[in-house]
Order: sequence, then C-alpha cells, then structure tokens
Amino acid sequence: MGGLDRTWKKKSFNNFLIFFIILINLSFILAASFTGLATEQSSPSNVSVTAFQVIRDTYDGTTSTFIGLNESTLRNMSNVILENSTYGKIKFNSNLDLVTMAESDLIVNFDIDLNISDNLINVYNLNLPGINVSSNISLYGISYTTPQIYHNGVLCSSECSEISYSGGIYKFQVTALSGAYWLRETPASTVCGNGICESGETSTTCPADCTTSSGGGGGGGGGTTTPTNETVTSTPGYDFKIDPSFIQLQMDKGTYYQKLVNVTNNGSNSLTLTLSVEGVENFIFPADLQFSLEPGESKNLRLDVYVSNSRAADVYVGKIYFNSPQVKKSAEVVLQVKETDALFDIRTEVLKKYIPPGGRVRANISLINKGDLRNFDVHLEYKAIGFNKNIYTIKKEDFAIEQYYSNTFFLDLPNNISIGNYIFYAQVSYKNVSASSYDTFIVERISTFSWFLLIFIILLAAYLIYRYYNEKRLRARYEFNKKVQVKKKEQKIRKEIPTEIPKLPDDLE
Repeated sequence: MGGLDRTWKKKSFNNFLIFFIILINLSFILAASFTGLATEQSSPSNVSVTAFQVIRDTYDGTTSTFIGLNESTLRNMSNVILENSTYGKIKFNSNLDLVTMAESDLIVNFDIDLNISDNLINVYNLNLPGINVSSNISLYGISYTTPQIYHNGVLCSSECSEISYSGGIYKFQVTALSGAYWLRETPASTVCGNGICESGETSTTCPADCTTSSGGGGGGGGGTTTPTNETVTSTPGYDFKIDPSFIQLQMDKGTYYQKLVNVTNNGSNSLTLTLSVEGVENFIFPADLQFSLEPGESKNLRLDVYVSNSRAADVYVGKIYFNSPQVKKSAEVVLQVKETDALFDIRTEVLKKYIPPGGRVRANISLINKGDLRNFDVHLEYKAIGFNKNIYTIKKEDFAIEQYYSNTFFLDLPNNISIGNYIFYAQVSYKNVSASSYDTFIVERISTFSWFLLIFIILLAAYLIYRYYNEKRLRARYEFNKKVQVKKKEQKIRKEIPTEIPKLPDDLE
C-alpha cells in the first residue's frame, strides 16, 4: 500500500507541474495578444511600430525622415516631402496616414510606387491608398517657353494650376495626386489651309491639310496604305530621316514610358516640322509638336507614352506624321496594352514575313489558359490590319481549350493591297474577358526582273544538279569499265600460265 501511495503522489505532482507550465504559457500568449491589440487598435497610440518601414532610397534632398516615428505621428504625418534632386519634388499639402497606406505588410515603397524622373511624376495609387491629396509638384530642368501640364495623357486644366516658373523649375499644384503628370510645350494656334496637319486638325475638321488614305472594312475589303516612311509630297533640297520609322511598344495598364525618335535633316535647306498623331493619339504625346532643323542637324524627339488603367487591353496601331510644306513623312506605331492579371496568354508568330499582294499569310497562334476552368469554348478572331487601321481580311472561329492550344491559321490578302507593313492580329475571348497579340509582316511585289532572276537561278541550279549527277554517273561507269578490263587481263594471264609442270626426259633422271 505504501508503494502505491507514493506512486499516486508522484503522478499527482507531475500532473500539477504540467498544468502549471501550461498555465504560464497561456499567460504569455494572452499577454502577447493584448500587446498586439494595443499596437493595432483603431485609436492612435504612442507605441512605436517597429515592423513599419518606408522605402525611399531613390529620394534625397529635402525628403522627409520616416525613421523612429511613433504610430500616432505615422497615422497623421504633416508636411511630407519627397524629392529627387535631379528631377523634381512633391510636397503634400494634407497630412498622410502612412500606416493605412502601408496596409497589411507595413511597408510603404515609394521607390516602386511613386516615380520622379525626367519631366515626370507617376503615382501608382492602388499601392498607396490615401495619397491622392492636394500637392505641390516641382519639375526640374524644364526648358519650355510656355509649358502645358498633362495628367494621364490629357491636358490638365481645372485640377492643375501653375504656381511659378523660373530657373528651369516649373511648380504647379494639383487638387488630388493620382497617375502621371508631365509637361510639354504649348502648341501654336492651328491655321487650316497652311498645308500642315497640326495638332487639333483632322481629315474631317481640316481636309485641306490632313488627308488619309481610303480603305475598306473587314472581310477582305479593299483599300490602300502608305508604305513606311513614304514621302507624300517632296520638293528638291528638302528631305529628312526618321529613326526608327517603325515603333513597337508593349506596356501594362497604368504605366508610363519615354521613347526617343531621332529626326535628321538630310536635305540642303532648313525644315520646320509639325507633328500629329493618328490612331494612337490617346497614348502617345510628343514633347514637341513643332521644331526646326538646319541642314545636317538632328534632334532626339521624346515621346511620352502613357496607358491609363481605363484603357482596354488590346493592340493599337497608328502613325506619327512629320509634316512640312515641302515634304511629309510618317512613322508607324503598334502598341500592345496588356492586362496585369490576364486569364489568357496568347502569342502570334507569322511564319513567312514577306507576302506578295493576293498571297496567303500564315501564323502560328498559341494560347495558354492561366485560369482553373478547363474544357470550355473560346472565341478566336484574327485579321490583317494596316497602320491606317484598315482591316483587309478577317476570320472567326470557336473551339474548346483545356490549358494549352496551338495551331496554324492563315489569311488570304486581297490582290489590290498596297506595298508596306501590316500586322497579323489575333484576339481570344471568353465571355467579357479577352487577350490579344500580333506579329508583323511585309507585303512586297516581286518585279519582272526578280521573276527572271528567280527563273535563271532555278535553271542554273537544275543544270548544276544535272551536271553533278551526270559526272557522277560517268565516273561510276568509268570505274566499272576499269574493273572489267583489269579482270579480263587477270583471266588472260591465268590462261597463258601452264597448268602442269613438264617432266624431264628419262635419260636426264
């Protein structure tokens, strides 16, 4: 009995010890929980948020300090300044709640989500909630005579107001900071009938200055296009070069890009060029709408390219016209706008780049279904499009897709299609979700000389092949005849050799 009693007391003590340890652990857990609640309560406190971080490595100058601040200050921070001493500065006129702006990861990344660069302020508001407050913006290194403020690709008037402009620093105020801001020169007033298609003029409002090529619609309709960099009108001594004359861009929604185009005066006379954009005028904004070039002089023209979040993900084509009274040229543009989280990934690859008028253009189209749904019907539309936005041939198909799909599709071009650059456009859609892609091809006519040259090459190749095999046949016959002659000689020698050795006479034995 004594042994059992001691065993029972020992078990009771062990159980009590275990219970005591569990009770201590629960106390620590509850204490930590209450501490966490204290730092995350809705009302501001003076507890430091140690995990909070503001990333601003690309900023310097008068940029505000965000280190060592308590939660109360971070939730209602006043006079916040972000400056890149090379390009510009933002001063926020209202207090910022940086804790709410940081969201669940407690990180505010100004380096990624707020860009201050050459003549640009670009804010990604989705990752910086609450930043859309009244702000003063300063852009450095500005040389325009009369700058205009552009906001998300549109002239900013009611929401933007100039504060000052001196010493290359243009300062203006915005009512709510959002998206992209940049400056460009105020264009001169347009005059219809001066032979120049200026900004604001179109083929409808001013047909005397702006002309567009005629064209048909879908289903293989006719029409003409202007080949790349074709000179519409030309006067001796007046010429210029555009490099590149074919611009391809691929951008996500809500992004900004700067593209440089070099324009060189190749003529012997000075030129004054006026720019206009058609087809992609909602995306591409030249920094200078008019400039002059002396003979041999070059200029790097900056194109501000901005795609707002409201634009549909698609492929857009158009032209940038460089016009003067003496000579007119254009650069062709294709812009692919992509959805950040697209359901489909579609790729188009033209198999043969050079197609004659009336020929057949083939392309391999590959689809990747990035969603979870399988074995559902999608709609595919593919067509040949010119840079004047004419549709020359169009086809539509429906088929089921699992996760991957790839096939070759073709379009027959009309016989009267003009020489120049075109795109093979493809779009896949399911309900209200779509994705598109493209590839380029060139329509070119084979001349009579080229046909004769091609026929001559074919005949020459046929003759060389015939000669090669004929010589090979003659050589084989010669080798065969040589072997036959050798064999005959060997047989003749064997016949001349006696088969038996003659015996000696008996008397000599």
